[in-house]
Amino acid sequence: MRRLDLDGLDTDAIAEFVCQRSGVSPAGARAPAAILRDRTGGNPFFLRETWTDLERRGGVSALRGPQRVPVSIGDTLAARLAGLGERVRELIELAAVLGDHFDLPTLVRASATDRAQSMDAVDSATAVGLIEADDAAPGRYGFVHSLTRQAVLDRLPRARATMLHARVAQALEAHGDPALTPRIAHHYLEAHLLGYHEQAVRHALAAARQAVHSLAFEEAALWFDRAATLPETAEGTRAELSFEAAANHLRAGDFAGARVIYLRLTTMADPLVRLRAAIGVEEADSRPGLAEGRAADLITTALADCPLAPDDLLRIRALGSLGRALAFAGRTADSRVVGTRAIDNARRSGDRAVLVHALKASLWHGLTPDVGATQLARTAELAAMCAGSGDRETLSVALFFRAMVTYQAGRPDELAEALADHQRAVRSTGQPWHHYFAGCLAQGRAFLEGDFAGAERRAAAALQLGEAFGVDTTEGSYGVQMFMISRETGRLAVARGHLTGRETFADRWVAGLLALYTELGITEGIRRALRHLLDGTLAAHTTEAQWPIELAFMTEGALALGDRDAAAALRPFLADHAGMNLLGGQFVAAFGSADRYLARIAALVGDTAGAERHFATALALDERMGSVVHTAETLAEHAVALHASGTDRDRARELAARARAMAASIGQVRVLRRLEPLHQLAGRAVLTAREVEVIELLARGLSNREIGARLFISSNTAANHIRSILMKTGTANRTQAARYAAEHQLG
Repeated sequence: MRRLDLDGLDTDAIAEFVCQRSGVSPAGARAPAAILRDRTGGNPFFLRETWTDLERRGGVSALRGPQRVPVSIGDTLAARLAGLGERVRELIELAAVLGDHFDLPTLVRASATDRAQSMDAVDSATAVGLIEADDAAPGRYGFVHSLTRQAVLDRLPRARATMLHARVAQALEAHGDPALTPRIAHHYLEAHLLGYHEQAVRHALAAARQAVHSLAFEEAALWFDRAATLPETAEGTRAELSFEAAANHLRAGDFAGARVIYLRLTTMADPLVRLRAAIGVEEADSRPGLAEGRAADLITTALADCPLAPDDLLRIRALGSLGRALAFAGRTADSRVVGTRAIDNARRSGDRAVLVHALKASLWHGLTPDVGATQLARTAELAAMCAGSGDRETLSVALFFRAMVTYQAGRPDELAEALADHQRAVRSTGQPWHHYFAGCLAQGRAFLEGDFAGAERRAAAALQLGEAFGVDTTEGSYGVQMFMISRETGRLAVARGHLTGRETFADRWVAGLLALYTELGITEGIRRALRHLLDGTLAAHTTEAQWPIELAFMTEGALALGDRDAAAALRPFLADHAGMNLLGGQFVAAFGSADRYLARIAALVGDTAGAERHFATALALDERMGSVVHTAETLAEHAVALHASGTDRDRARELAARARAMAASIGQVRVLRRLEPLHQLAGRAVLTAREVEVIELLARGLSNREIGARLFISSNTAANHIRSILMKTGTANRTQAARYAAEHQLG
């Protein structure tokens, strides 16, 4: 006989096994294979039995649930353990409590037997293949299979496990190493029934603070919550620990988890705790933008239950939160009154933290044109206060709103400064919520610059960040972002076969459906959706975050139909934004100058002078903002309006050529298609006689020198003619110009 020592299956072999048994792709099998390798150590028997158990519970997806030891494996390991001596079994139980991996000194120190006996037990457990030494780290051991450890824990009586946790905690504490704090906290929490409540809370708080310092907010929330739920914890201490847990859930982006804790605190006996909890519920609702009245009701009730003096700091903070809650509930006028009162009271109090809270909450009162200057001043004040104090969380919020306000106001330099400062502030927060809004700003900026591929990547990255928010999904915002990108790049045609124009409006965002109908030219759908929206009370929606989006979509629908009555109804609402940019959501949809829409309405109703004035204002703003997307659209719409009126066809051709050149350079298909009627009518009229001669020769493949020789001009002059041709025809290069010549039968 010859002995063969077999290693376990590696990850590649297990991935192949998963592919054969589940049918998933090789790429999809890699992650499950890695988990199975860790759990089974590659042992074929363990792998087969674990996989059989997983198949009963749903296959690969069951790996996301808690680890479970199949009965067959548990029985096998139990039989192996039963064959060992009592001293070895006790040591293996202690090692299982320590973890998948452990260091020998701690194991020996925590053992109830003397050092020599403990070392003998370690050797025995190693010899039978239960644990193994870590060659890379002397003194470190680990279980060969995590399933072995789990099987030991599953069969460990609760009372004995509690005692072992206490021994392990004391052994680890003796090291005096702060890095061991989380492990010590865990073991004392598990042993609290033996009288270790004080140690459990103390170490849990230390572990939580370490996690916060490391920006591991989810972990911090877990530590605070575990300490709070100990039965020995006094009610007042439990409330404070719960507030800390909820705050860290917020920082981690788990708004639903924070809400659960805050709502539980609103039922406690202490009225001050209930008021603080109601403020917390409002924070947890406002971050994902939940438009509910619950938070406002909770704060109002809590304020009534604990009458506080007007200058009480908690009352002022509650008023600030109430103002924001009323805004989300659609009571904008009330929100601004209450929020302004909170700011005034905070200023009189002289308390910086309360003033910061009141100013921050007021930023959600809306960004309508009538409060733009006020909000701009508040963002500046808030940013200045937080920049000096190191409050990066509030600074991030202030700079995000400052970016939105400066875009709306058409202040490109201040916008660029806010964007740069916001990026720096966000990096230091470590919070998904702040990073999500940084992603929205980056997506919007890329869109304005005509970097549609970059905008799409950033939208996808922001969506992935939003997944951290759990049930508070960001898919709606992502849908709008992708619609804005897709319509500019001409990718909406795929939806045409799925729409008839007679779709029901129930449970649909009608304004978004209207925009889709408009882009696809589904006249019946445009008419139905526009009529449905105009039949409502438009003035009641002007303070909502999505109002600028809906206003733009309704205006585009009315213009597509040539509906003068609808355009007239929308014109006053657009006039409120005159001289400004239209921006919807949290920088989700940027439309550029509102004056472009006013100009198109003026042209529709025959107000030529008004159209010219608004187009000039729009172009100046779009160019000042440096947005090639909106500049090209304004030039194109102006060209179309001039051509339709027949007043200045030469100027229409000039504007169209400029628009084509800009749109072609970034792949802005929407503008190019808008200019197609002018392009088809232009033909030779776009070019001078000399330029016609040049483009005919260019289409034959001649170089600048050869064109110059044929026409008896210099090659530099030929090059100048070609640059003019490219500009006038909206083509980006010689190849496109040659194609233009072929389309118009030039040469």
